Amino acid sequence: MQRYKVAIVKQGKEALWRDYWFSSVSEGTVGMAPSGLGRTQVVEARSVDEAIGVVQRQHPDCTVMLAGNEHYSS
Repeated sequence: MQRYKVAIVKQGKEALWRDYWFSSVSEGTVGMAPSGLGRTQVVEARSVDEAIGVVQRQHPDCTVMLAGNEHYSS
């Protein structure tokens, strides 16, 4: 199993989440992210799809994507 850092973002705020991380990736932290955008969770899974699926089931009303520079989302 591998560990994946998964972002849980409120629907409609995906662009703001990406803008925050891509503009401040060297300095930004989850704790410093603008309030209400989202949070991250580390998941152990066999694949990216499995990690995304686990978190999506826990947060069905949110957009789930890999945290950081990845663009995969569900």
